[in-house]
Amino acid sequence: MLNLIKNFNIKFYSKWLLFVITLISCDSNFLKVPDSEIQSASKWSINDQPPSFPECENLIMEDQLDCFRDKIEIEMSNFLDSKTFPLDSTEYKLTLKIDTIGRFSLDKLLPLNKLDEKYLLIIHEAVEQLPNALPAIKTNIGEFVEVKFSIPFKLNYE
Repeated sequence: MLNLIKNFNIKFYSKWLLFVITLISCDSNFLKVPDSEIQSASKWSINDQPPSFPECENLIMEDQLDCFRDKIEIEMSNFLDSKTFPLDSTEYKLTLKIDTIGRFSLDKLLPLNKLDEKYLLIIHEAVEQLPNALPAIKTNIGEFVEVKFSIPFKLNYE
């Protein structure tokens, strides 16, 4: 009987010790990264790859960005050509978002109070019909990232 009690105690203490070690080793305080380090690693750098279209890929970076903007302008103009807007010489600022799979969405349109709901919907459609882009890549982590960028935009020219 004494042997059984000793074996039970050893097994009990072994399991208890294993549990305590596991609990202590799972303490995640040592894994915390300071916010300042996260922010500095998240900032866009010259080495990061902006979003692009396949036909713009083989160009140098500056030409690649011009090609990207031109493609957006052409695609949106083609969509909006058949639409009727009131004469408007306002220069709008479109803030576009490109997600991690290359889909476009309208994040913001300024000045917002110049267009009624009908025309806002048409502009949303114009942005959403843009072909998928190659998503931006944050090169220090090798991951696709969501990006936002702004472009000037006019509906009609006087």
